[in-house]
Amino acid sequence: MTYLLGKAAVEDVEAWKSAFDRFDSFRTDHGQQGYQVFRNVDDQNEAVVLFEWTDDEDPRAFFASEEMRERLAEAGVKGRPELTELEFIDQKSTHHPSA
Repeated sequence: MTYLLGKAAVEDVEAWKSAFDRFDSFRTDHGQQGYQVFRNVDDQNEAVVLFEWTDDEDPRAFFASEEMRERLAEAGVKGRPELTELEFIDQKSTHHPSA
């Protein structure tokens, strides 16, 4: 499994998220296995996504493709997203029930 952290300035995060959801099957067809979406608390129009990608597909090449760049522009992404490939080391989750 490959992990890719993507950060991008967007025109409007709600409009971007709507487009992001519409393009889910396109990404899945090219190796996406899952994702988590975040918003920067200091910049409400910066979207951050942690993607899980299959090892047999290159997510950086996918995001550099002309078709994906067109979809990013359509979604309101400003410029090119910052992409960082990550290697998984460990995970821990602690559940705190609501009071």
